[in-house]
Amino acid sequence: MPTLDDLPPYRRAKLLWDYAHFGVPGIEDMVRERAGQPCRLSGVVVPASPRVAVLGSDGRRHLMSDGRLICSDRASAQGWEHRQYCAWGQTPQGPVEDHRVAEAYQSIVAGWLVRLVDEGVPPESVPVEQRCGGGPYGGFHYWPPPPARTSAVRRLRAALVDALGPDCHLCHALPGAMVDHDYATGLVRGLLCKFCNRVVEECPHVDGCPKADYMTNPPAAHLVLRYPPSLAWKPKESTRQQKIALLGFDPLAEWRPS
Repeated sequence: MPTLDDLPPYRRAKLLWDYAHFGVPGIEDMVRERAGQPCRLSGVVVPASPRVAVLGSDGRRHLMSDGRLICSDRASAQGWEHRQYCAWGQTPQGPVEDHRVAEAYQSIVAGWLVRLVDEGVPPESVPVEQRCGGGPYGGFHYWPPPPARTSAVRRLRAALVDALGPDCHLCHALPGAMVDHDYATGLVRGLLCKFCNRVVEECPHVDGCPKADYMTNPPAAHLVLRYPPSLAWKPKESTRQQKIALLGFDPLAEWRPS
């Protein structure tokens, strides 16, 4: 039976960080209970026909392919049914996007109907603010990703696309949007969709799971690309103190710059 200590050191530390609210015993239990049950990937099926962005009666563009809206639950006589899940954390200073660092968790599910207005335009021509975010994981996972903000990351993304293709190098179903790297080594692991990039390091499996296998044998390892240290993830000091309060120690102290 695998234990938390069977994970590579950095993966162990990151799991403690991400699930600090469970406490060390709770995380140990999760590793044991999830053994033999691989993590789910996005579960998305790539549409057969080209996607187009159709204007809806709500003023937003909606992706259509294979005769249906990707961001809709189903069609009715009144229009295409939509739902969007919204979650946020509440702190004394106000709401924050990352509910894991907050004192309270809040969420709502918004629902609305959409009637189609035109035949559609190429998805890449639609500004981000006009794109519908409905659907099981948010419609943004199906849109072509916007250019990276820095030239260094744009070059890394281009190298990954040239060598390994434009779709997510983990689930292979959604457009690759994020240059993923190992924070312990700085080496780029691959190009991930937004969903996989958000959850890959929450994987509690030692092996036998697509996410664990991706981290153990990164598809981009042979390219030896390094992520710019100045752009690496840096949690807020208040977040670090919250993790210490939950665990009694900083699990990422070994990799934190002095």
